[in-house]
Amino acid sequence: MNKEPETYEELIRKKRCIDLTKYYQLTKDELEQIYNFLLYDPKGTVKGTKVTISLIPGNNANPMAINTMCVDSSIDGIIMDNQYFKIIPHYTPSSGGGYSGGSSSNNNNNNNNNNNNNNR
Repeated sequence: MNKEPETYEELIRKKRCIDLTKYYQLTKDELEQIYNFLLYDPKGTVKGTKVTISLIPGNNANPMAINTMCVDSSIDGIIMDNQYFKIIPHYTPSSGGGYSGGSSSNNNNNNNNNNNNNNR
């Protein structure tokens, strides 16, 4: 990543790797490793969780893991490859204890309309 991008693909790959630093504590060497992984394995995928980033080869070989820390509590991870960069938002289930179903106002409106029609 130290050299200037020469193609659009290299520029996008570099930007995505730099974007990772918004969400994870990564060294320059780790960023270089991720960049080179995507460079040499066009079908490879990078998956981040709260504590690791996995480099998953496109040929289903064993993934490599980079131990790191997610620094953004609003996400649960990322998925990235040479085609996209997706952030997985943090999901907090509601504590309402179930569906509290509201009442429907359609019946009241129908009754009012019927009453109005009968009064004419």
